[in-house]
Amino acid sequence: MAVRDTTVTRVCGRRALAAGGFRALEAEVHLHCGASGRAVVPAIASSVGRSAATGIREITMVVDPTLHGLDARSLDDIDSSLLSLNAHSPVRVGSDVLAACSIAALRAAADAAGEPLFRYLQPEASRVPLPVVATLVSADPAAVLHRLAVIPACANGAEEALDACAAIHAATVELAPVTRAGIPAFADDERGLELLVSAIERAGFVPGEEIAIAAELHAARLYRDGRYRGPRGEPRDSDAWCELLAGWITRFPIAILEDPFAAADRAGQQRFMRAFGSLVRLGGHELLACDAERVADAAAEGLCGALIATPEEAGTMSALFTAFETARAMGWETAVAADGEAGDDATAIHLAVGWNASLLKLGSIADPGSVARWNELLRVEAGLRPTLAFAQPEALAHRVH
Repeated sequence: MAVRDTTVTRVCGRRALAAGGFRALEAEVHLHCGASGRAVVPAIASSVGRSAATGIREITMVVDPTLHGLDARSLDDIDSSLLSLNAHSPVRVGSDVLAACSIAALRAAADAAGEPLFRYLQPEASRVPLPVVATLVSADPAAVLHRLAVIPACANGAEEALDACAAIHAATVELAPVTRAGIPAFADDERGLELLVSAIERAGFVPGEEIAIAAELHAARLYRDGRYRGPRGEPRDSDAWCELLAGWITRFPIAILEDPFAAADRAGQQRFMRAFGSLVRLGGHELLACDAERVADAAAEGLCGALIATPEEAGTMSALFTAFETARAMGWETAVAADGEAGDDATAIHLAVGWNASLLKLGSIADPGSVARWNELLRVEAGLRPTLAFAQPEALAHRVH
C-alpha cells in the first residue's frame, strides 16, 4: 500500500454556533492526500478587540502559512509551531484558535490513516471510561453546589450505564422542577443531595453500593478575602469550609469533588486531602488548568487526586496529553470532560477511550449535545467488542462496595 502524503496543504476557519447561541470557532485542516479534520471550540468571550471574525482571520493569515507543509502525523511539530506563534508579545492568535487547529490536525491525521480517532490514538484500545452524568443543576446562582452527577459504578458497559442514568433521570424529574433545558434543578444544597439519593433509590439502585455521586462546586466564585460564602450566604473560614465538605462526603456517597477549593486556599485543600483523600478525589480546573507542571506541583503538595481534562480549554492536544500522562503517573484519576458548550463532534469521547481515561464527564441526558455524545460512545463501545473492558476508577474503591 502506498504511503499517503499527510502534509498540511490548507487550514481554514469559519464561524460556528455553540450551545445557548454563543459564538464558536471551527477550524478545518486539509492534507495533501485529501484527508481532512474539523474541530469546533467556544470562541473567546469578552476579549478586547476580538470580534466574530477575529479567530477566522488569525487562522487564515497566521496559522495557515505556519502549518503549511508540516506532517499532520507529527502532532508535536504541529503543536510546537502553534505555540511558537505566541512565544513573544504581542499575542498573535487566541487560545480558541490554538485548540481548534490542534484538534483539527489530529482528526485529519486519523482520517488519513482510515481509523476512528480513538483507534488512531491507541491501536490496542480495549476499554470504555465510566460515565459521570449530570443529573441535577442548581437553580440558585449563590448555591455552593453547582451541579450534581451520578456515576453508575454497577454498569458493565456504556449500554448499562445509559440505562441506569436514564432511570435515575426519570426518577429525578418526578421529584424536582425541570429547567427550560429539561434538566431537573434544586434550590438548596443539602436538599439537592438528599433529592439525588432519593432518585437513585426510586430508580431501583443502592446509593453508595451501585451508584456514586460527583459534585461540582466552582468554589473560586465563593471565595473572597480568605473566606468562603456558605450555603446561606454566611462567611466561613477555611476550617469551617472543610467541615462543610466533610459533612457532605460522610453523609452522602460522593466520590468526586470538582473545584471544591479556591486556588488561593492551598493550605485548606491540603488539610482536607490529608483527612479525606482516601474517600474522595478532588479535581480543580482553576488550580490545574490542564497543565503538566501545575499537575506535578499539585501532586507534590498533596492537593488533588484527579485531572478533569477539557479538550477545548487545554490549548494544544500535545500539552493536554502531557498533563494527562503526568496525572496518571501520580496515581490520579483521569477524566475527560465531554460536556463543553461547543463540541459538535465526539472528540472528547475518542480522547477518553484513546488515552485510556477512567472517567468520562457527560452532560445531562436531556441535553441534545449529550445525546450525540452518548450515541458516539455506544458506537465506540460496539467497535471494541469482544475485547471490551469497562473502566474501574480508583475513586470508587472506598465509596462503592
